Amino acid sequence: MTSLADDKEVRTKEEVEYITTEDEPEISEEHKQYLIAKHGTYNLVPLPSMNDDDPLNWSNGFKYLQLAMVAFHAFMATFMASGLVPAIGIYSEIYQLSTPDVAYLVSVQIVLVGVFPLVWVPLMERYGKRLLCIISALGTMCFSLGSVFSTTYGAMMVMRCLQAVFISPGLAVGGAVVNETTFSHQRGSRSGIWAIAVNLGTMVGALLMGIVAEHQDPKYVHVVFTLINFGQVVCYLLFGKESSFNHADLSRNETNRFKQLRFKAIFPENRITLKKTFYPMIFFANLRIFIPTFAYSMCFLHANIALNIEIPEVMYIKFGLGPQALGLQFISFIIGAALGEVGGYMSDKLVAWGQKRGREPSFRLWVTYPGFATCIIGLVVFGVQIDAATTWNVTPLIGCALASFGLQIMTSPFIAYCIDMDHMQAGGIILFITVVRQSLAFIGPFYFPIMFAKLGFTTAYSIMAGILVGLAFIPTLFLHIKDAKNGK
Repeated sequence: MTSLADDKEVRTKEEVEYITTEDEPEISEEHKQYLIAKHGTYNLVPLPSMNDDDPLNWSNGFKYLQLAMVAFHAFMATFMASGLVPAIGIYSEIYQLSTPDVAYLVSVQIVLVGVFPLVWVPLMERYGKRLLCIISALGTMCFSLGSVFSTTYGAMMVMRCLQAVFISPGLAVGGAVVNETTFSHQRGSRSGIWAIAVNLGTMVGALLMGIVAEHQDPKYVHVVFTLINFGQVVCYLLFGKESSFNHADLSRNETNRFKQLRFKAIFPENRITLKKTFYPMIFFANLRIFIPTFAYSMCFLHANIALNIEIPEVMYIKFGLGPQALGLQFISFIIGAALGEVGGYMSDKLVAWGQKRGREPSFRLWVTYPGFATCIIGLVVFGVQIDAATTWNVTPLIGCALASFGLQIMTSPFIAYCIDMDHMQAGGIILFITVVRQSLAFIGPFYFPIMFAKLGFTTAYSIMAGILVGLAFIPTLFLHIKDAKNGK
């Protein structure tokens, strides 16, 4: 057994104070001493077992390593979708198609990475996550390589679809790994690591692949994807460890990381059925999960997708920017998202402060209101300034940065709040959020061009801002008020 002192997690004074205000669990004195040696307290939610292999008892550094790998997997799911954005103009010339038609190579991935986790997650709930993440990355690598040699629009579409199917579990597995390796007081900030990876992927993909497409044939964009996917496979093989842990039947847990590469049901009772596959859809009936999910998804659609997809469409045609210049526009999104990640930290601190004063999980929702405000302002600024510009200038990008900041600051609190409603079903909740968000993100590009053509950018983005007020902010406010009255 490893030294308990060596694995002790470092905690802030505020975290320990928060934990020790909970009702003391009924456990043996030996169990208490074990947890104190490991974590500095035995009052933890959820309560770890007396087993070093329990993921809750892993060292903080090892937990962060696992989280980093699944967060990067999520990052790649959106990175690979948006990585083709700066090359849309080039591919429209190669395939002799309009830019909106070529843009479907991006939007088709948006919906597939959202829907196909419904297939992957039941497999992960039965067999565990690590082996399936390896298969996911390996399959993605093969179809990324296939994209390199695709010379027709049809062949490229097939490769992009299959690529999305295989990379898709990255968007769902992060939340489950966070739930399996962290305690409730850490959920906001660590969910934020995975959540910001999803949002940053849409921005960094366009930024970096714009540079590649500017200086090389666009097929090298897919070469880069292939090499990164290969790196993911190697990292999972060398550094990955299974985070699913069967507490009821310890014989189902394989501790040897290389023996974990065999198909063995960790939870044989989790049968793969059609009902199980679509089980997350029950959360449509749970307003405390559906309302935050829909509000966040509407903000993602308009503060991310409506700007992300439209930048090449507008700036390629209006300003004649090349792939590299188009990619550089996404620096504004990255700056906004990086600053907005303070939302996860603020959310955890606010909940810790509120718990000591009898406040419940809905206290997290206070952090979302600055996010709504900056999303709305950012959309209006972008619309007004892009209409007013006759030559390129930085002012529309200020709107992009504001919208990105607002989206990110609300992402972690919304996800953590939904998990707080029923952390035992964290995997299903994360899957539900993913499906709703990506489905809406796929629908948007069908009506965005019509809005812009008929109404102009100022009016179109102002309407989007109004949609956020009516369909995201107001429902969240009502939910918050109701939960506060009910003491939830």
